[in-house]
Amino acid sequence: MIIYEYPFNELVRSMLRLEYLFDRFNHFARSDDAELHHNALITLFELADISARGDIKALLLKEFDRQKFGLNSLKSSKEVDQDKLLATLSELEHAASQINSSVIKPNAIIADNEWLNAIRTRLHTPGGTSPIDLPGFYAWRHSPVTSRRELLQKFIYPMLAWQESCHLFLRLLRESGESREVLAHQGSFQQAPSGKVYQLMRITLEDPSLFAEISANKYLVSIRLLKCDRDLKPTLINQDIPFKLTFCQF
Repeated sequence: MIIYEYPFNELVRSMLRLEYLFDRFNHFARSDDAELHHNALITLFELADISARGDIKALLLKEFDRQKFGLNSLKSSKEVDQDKLLATLSELEHAASQINSSVIKPNAIIADNEWLNAIRTRLHTPGGTSPIDLPGFYAWRHSPVTSRRELLQKFIYPMLAWQESCHLFLRLLRESGESREVLAHQGSFQQAPSGKVYQLMRITLEDPSLFAEISANKYLVSIRLLKCDRDLKPTLINQDIPFKLTFCQF
């Protein structure tokens, strides 16, 4: 089984990218392998670029306020688990507070660190991080694993509030959707949103060798299911394929 997701706005798109990058960073950083710690540093630069965007921070805080307002209106409902509701409100309050009160900019440590900047400026040069270009970086890769990991955790620390907020935002958004079985006739599926505004679309396929090519706007959602041949050339599936479709709007 494989799941594809499509964001309907810039905030959701940025949160999905952050989730992807945080998962990569944590995977690399947990390893003892110096090559993977190298990859963790490269991922750190990408995380800093997204989390340093002021427009994304403003959109996220505005969305948390909207979600808290909506949940507060359910406090008198007997059909809602009040303990779970209060726990979710507490999570939202904490995440918003952490993002809003952060004094250190997520990319400040990187911007102020000469060693990191030297690595970053060499990334666009083929082989630019080799020992002949960055002997200090080469020496770090041969340092004790505990020392490398401690340094990675030091660099990621200012971004941990973003990791918490990102995972909370996407968890609540995904939980808001209800899946339904649909059929892609000859590998294609289209649907009009019927005037509803969604934040996220999820496509669940049983066959992991298939992938979804998605385009969507407020008038039409279009999905094509494809499969790569031996030369990795995408080809359209010429058969009916059932899949699960979920629209999410918190």
